Amino acid sequence: MAQYQFMSLTRIRMGEGTLDGIGDEVVKLGSKVLIVTDPGIVKAGLAKLVESRLSAAGLTVTTFSDVEGNPTVLNVEAGLAVQKKSGATVIVAIGGGSAIDAAKAVAVLATNGGKLRDYHGFERFSKRPLPLLAVPTTVGTGSETTKGSVITDPVAHDKIIVVSDMMYPITAYLDPQMVATLPATICAWTGIDALTHAIEGYVAKGANAFSDALNLQAIRLIAKCLRPACKGDKDALHQMQCAAALAGAGFHNAGLGLAHALANTVGGRFGTHHGATNGVLLPHVMQFNLPAAVSRFATIGAELGGKPSNQTADLKAAEQAVVEVKRLMLDIHAPLTLSELGVQSDSFPTLANQALGQLDRPANPRDNDESDLLGILRAAA
Repeated sequence: MAQYQFMSLTRIRMGEGTLDGIGDEVVKLGSKVLIVTDPGIVKAGLAKLVESRLSAAGLTVTTFSDVEGNPTVLNVEAGLAVQKKSGATVIVAIGGGSAIDAAKAVAVLATNGGKLRDYHGFERFSKRPLPLLAVPTTVGTGSETTKGSVITDPVAHDKIIVVSDMMYPITAYLDPQMVATLPATICAWTGIDALTHAIEGYVAKGANAFSDALNLQAIRLIAKCLRPACKGDKDALHQMQCAAALAGAGFHNAGLGLAHALANTVGGRFGTHHGATNGVLLPHVMQFNLPAAVSRFATIGAELGGKPSNQTADLKAAEQAVVEVKRLMLDIHAPLTLSELGVQSDSFPTLANQALGQLDRPANPRDNDESDLLGILRAAA
């Protein structure tokens, strides 16, 4: 029997008004705080909601708001310079996965020094990062409950992935007010990202009883709430916050698969939105993986709204999972092809080759090679 491990070190505070307590928590960790966020969050007034609570607790607050949609090494280095100048010893990330991942990378470099690429891979640094708290403002990445950071290197046209048990945020604040005005497009793209996490985590080689509980519940919530969330339903938006955090904790214990291996490669070269790219690739990766996890895909299909099968290993029921994902994507007006994202088909051979070395690939339930990856890209063209 295989051995598994489950770990989740992030405290999750959820519900209306939970953000009110962030100052009291941070003041126990230090007196100077660096907020890491992006220009859109500042413009929307969401950063101010956090800043005011931290300032009211007597904390000295410095804000770095130059994180891009796909955070880059340069963003991280700029944030690190601000952290050093301010003397901040605590970091609060406000935003989607971009801001939270960038904040994690700053926290690592602040105590370990060096360059971010020095730490590409698993457990590559030795000193504990600065303490970090996360306030998610989207409904997808789940970075608020994961132990990793994904940062784009625009020179090498790839993504640096840093993973360590020391990188979990101390606390994630899932306050509904932070997603109450989330635009429909961002809701759709990040919501599909959460679904990709949950599905890939549920069928991954490292899936176990504990990760299954989280990933399946995330799938259930997304099936029920993503459509109304994209229409602005506030309760559905909060439930999607919870689904994203659940899937984050779930997949980081089980692993992911080819959708992420390919999406990270595509995003590194073309700068595409990570969630939208995952969504485009997801049904094609699922179709490829069906023979390796028939009963699990049948369960996914049923949870997404397909007709439950009396046979747990029913291939037709498994195929329904792919149908339901495509239906959901149509309903929320998510992109369906790589060409819609500006990905050129003549790049597919290079992308397939680069994806071979992605850290998410080994957990995929079905063995694969470069020709399989190329076939998935062509199917998603």
